[in-house]
Amino acid sequence: MWLPDAVVLPALADLVSYLRSRGWSASPPGPGGTLWTKGDTRIGVPLDPDDVLIGSVLGRLARVEQRDLKAVADAVRHVRFDVTYLRAVNDYRIVDKIPLETATKLISAARTMLRATATTARLERAQIAGSYSRIGDGVVREAFMGHTERGSFIIPVLVPIPEPEQPDPEQPTLYDELEEPVRYVTAAEPFERRVVRTFAQSMQAVRDLVVEPGRVPNADSLHELVYRGVSREFCAALVNVLDESAVGEFETIVDWAPVVPAPDTMPRQVSINAEAVDLVRVVADRLRQQRAPSSQMFSGTIVQFRHEEPDDPFGEIAVSTMRRGRPSEVRVRLPIDTYREAWEWHNSGRAVLVEGLIRKSQGRAGIVDNPARFQPLDELMLPGSG
Repeated sequence: MWLPDAVVLPALADLVSYLRSRGWSASPPGPGGTLWTKGDTRIGVPLDPDDVLIGSVLGRLARVEQRDLKAVADAVRHVRFDVTYLRAVNDYRIVDKIPLETATKLISAARTMLRATATTARLERAQIAGSYSRIGDGVVREAFMGHTERGSFIIPVLVPIPEPEQPDPEQPTLYDELEEPVRYVTAAEPFERRVVRTFAQSMQAVRDLVVEPGRVPNADSLHELVYRGVSREFCAALVNVLDESAVGEFETIVDWAPVVPAPDTMPRQVSINAEAVDLVRVVADRLRQQRAPSSQMFSGTIVQFRHEEPDDPFGEIAVSTMRRGRPSEVRVRLPIDTYREAWEWHNSGRAVLVEGLIRKSQGRAGIVDNPARFQPLDELMLPGSG
């Protein structure tokens, strides 16, 4: 199959991962390849790399998905990457080129912002003050910068996401046709995904709590900013971009790697107008003095459900989070109505925020018996929330 020059062929392993992540099922392999099916649709995939055959598979996928061939090829190549597109916009200055000074600052700011959120994803703090996370820096070192794209000035930042183990087919699901499940366990969110999610949360929080209100946030809003992952360093890097005369707006767009379920409600696109630069600068200064958040508040994804007695008015979940900079699970006891609601949040890939006293229990993860606050993390970003 002839392919346009703009189409870059993916690796065969990425093609297989893409099909699996999109709900295709593989038949037992034959001598020349494997038949993948989805509903009534079938696609044959070769066992060995072959550019012509891979190109044909891409063409078939593009027709099935009713998408442009290049878009499908890019999606397959990036199946194991969270891709954040950083876009500097200014209609009268940036078309097919950008001032070198502006481009340099944008790339530097991109690295600083990612590095800051790779640290606050492990431990929220208002100011990092040089104490960047060693493990977070490892994520930054593994990240890539894709080629810039014509039209404005777009830098793709690619963060590799580890592919989780395939679920046990005997694993109970959240919903059973006959009765409520008594236990459900799922894989923890990879730290690399938590870093990118924290980046997206931080951009959204700055827009919702600083830019859209158009005023300096109060102490409570500053506290919420920190729990979104915002730090002084993140804001200072954002100021460096917005302060450039060639930039009228800074925008981020995230394409989540399909190998790990993406949060349905997490914004893909956030833009901040350069006119907000002074407000963001003030927030950066305020975060220098912001007190560290309470250690009894944490956020993460739900990885376990337990409700073993049908008449028990409470259920128990486990939240995968970071405690003292280390991966941890904390159990949370919930009224049954909230427990059932948490199923919906889990199905949508929504991280949650929990506030409450963590009680130690011998040989088991700590537990919050009576949370003072339990809600989806993204709800804090809505106007008037928090």
